[in-house]
Amino acid sequence: MRASHDTRDETVAELRRGYLAGRLGTDTFARRVDRALHAGSREELRGLTVDLPAPAPDSRLSRLRGRFGANRSGLLAAGTQLAGGRIVLGRSSGCHLVLSDDTVSRRHAELRLVEGRWYVRDLGSSNGTWVNGRAVVEAEVRSGDALQLGGCALRL
Repeated sequence: MRASHDTRDETVAELRRGYLAGRLGTDTFARRVDRALHAGSREELRGLTVDLPAPAPDSRLSRLRGRFGANRSGLLAAGTQLAGGRIVLGRSSGCHLVLSDDTVSRRHAELRLVEGRWYVRDLGSSNGTWVNGRAVVEAEVRSGDALQLGGCALRL
């Protein structure tokens, strides 16, 4: 059966979760996403995620959630748990959130919690940081905002 766009999106989301949890390397993740985007059937898509084990309790994503107070849905908690909180986004394995997109700089941007409000700040990236379609150097962000780092789009 031919793969639908929704099925492709679900597969890519599962691959992304596997990558963020440290279960896939950068090259493997990139190859599998490319295959998912060109897959002709649901069976092909299933084959791309079938070997991903259940997340281990000590996975990178679990440690990140624990460190920044994220709940099981993956949303970051607000308030005192993150006083002075900072999340660096970029391609480097040293970032808190690693994005394997060539248009994302090694240390692209950071999210900071200041007095209960989240701010994004570009860290001198090559391809810019955008919030809701507007290029920014620094801006307040809220739940539901569209964040774009180079060519990589995220929804907060």
